[in-house]
Amino acid sequence: MPRLITHLCLVAAIGLAACGGSQSTNTTPDTPTQPSGPMLREQTSLPIGVALGVGSFEPASSIRYSPQASQLRHLAASEFSSVVAENVMKPEYIHPQEQQYHWNDGDYLVQFAQQNNMHIHGHTLVWHNALPSWMSNYSGNWESMLADHITTIVSHYSDSINSWDVVNEAFLDDGSLRSSIWSSHIPDYLAKAYTLARAADPDADLYYNDYNIEAMPKKLDAVLQMVTDFRTRNIPIDGIGFQMHIDRYWPSTAEIRQAFSRCVAMGLKVRISELDIRMNPNNTATALTPELAEAQRQRYREVITTYLSTVPAELRGGITVWGLTDALSWTPWYYKIPDWPLLFDASFQRKPAWTGMSEALQATP
Repeated sequence: MPRLITHLCLVAAIGLAACGGSQSTNTTPDTPTQPSGPMLREQTSLPIGVALGVGSFEPASSIRYSPQASQLRHLAASEFSSVVAENVMKPEYIHPQEQQYHWNDGDYLVQFAQQNNMHIHGHTLVWHNALPSWMSNYSGNWESMLADHITTIVSHYSDSINSWDVVNEAFLDDGSLRSSIWSSHIPDYLAKAYTLARAADPDADLYYNDYNIEAMPKKLDAVLQMVTDFRTRNIPIDGIGFQMHIDRYWPSTAEIRQAFSRCVAMGLKVRISELDIRMNPNNTATALTPELAEAQRQRYREVITTYLSTVPAELRGGITVWGLTDALSWTPWYYKIPDWPLLFDASFQRKPAWTGMSEALQATP
C-alpha cells in the first residue's frame, strides 16, 4: 500500500480537532498493570523528545490553549527531555506576512522547555507545505526572501535552539527532487538554505529531515548524494532526520539498520525525528487489544534497540515521538481508520509501547 506521509492533520485545525475528538477510535482497553519505572528522560542522557502543539489553531493538543493544556505540559515535562513544535515554527505560522513574524507561540514553547531543562529542536525552516499565501505567490527576489526568512528565524532563536530541520521532504520516494516553490524559483536552493542557516547560527546542528528514507534506498541515495555534493563544496550539514512514520509490519528492522548504517558510515548524526508506529494499517482492528499492545511493545523495543546498536553515541541526535497521546495523533484522521501509534493512551497513561522504549533505553549504556 502507498505510504506517502504528509502532515495534513498537523496543518489544519479541523484535522487536529478531529484527532482529539475521535475518542471512539482511540480508546484503549484497560491493561492488567500500569507500566512502571523511572521517567524516560531519567533513563538516558540521549535527548528523548516529543512534538507538541502550541497554537490556538491546535484546539485539542495545544500545551497553551487546549482545555487539557496543564495535563499535556505535565506529561511532556515529566517524561521527555526534548521538544519540537508540531506546527508553530513552520513557515505558515511563524512568518504569516512578508514583513511579519509571529514569535509568540514559538517563544512560549522555548520558555516551557527552558523551565523544564529540555533540549529544543527547530522544525522546519524550508518545506514545500504549510506555506503562507504571500510566500506561495511571491513575485520579488526569491533568494533575498529566503535569506530573510531563514536568517531572521534562526537568529531569533540562536540562544535557545541548537539544532534545526533546515529542509524538510525535498525528495520524492524515487529519489527525484520534489517540485516546489523553492526548486522552481531558486537554483541550488538546498545548498543556499544550509549556508544561510549556518551563517545565522554557527553552532547549531543542521539536519535534513524526510520520511520513508529508512525503507526506500533510492530516496536515501538522493539524500546522501546531496550530502556528498555539499561536502565537495563546503556546504554545511550535520545530520539526517529519519521521520519513522512506520507500522507494525513495515519496514523491517534489517532495512532500518541498513539505512542508519549508511549515514553512520558517512559520519552523519542520525535522529529519529517523528516516530510513531501504526498498529492497524490494514484496518482489521477496532481497539488496541492486549495482543496488539504487546506487539507494539516489541516493535518499539526493536526499533529503538536497532537505533542504539547501529548509531554510535557521538552520532546520536536523539529520538522524538510525534505526539503525546493516541487521541492526539495525526494518523487516525489522515488514514481515516482507528489506530494507537504513540506511547500514551487517551487518558495520559503509559502503554506497553512505553515499556518497549524503556526496555531498549535501559539495555543500552
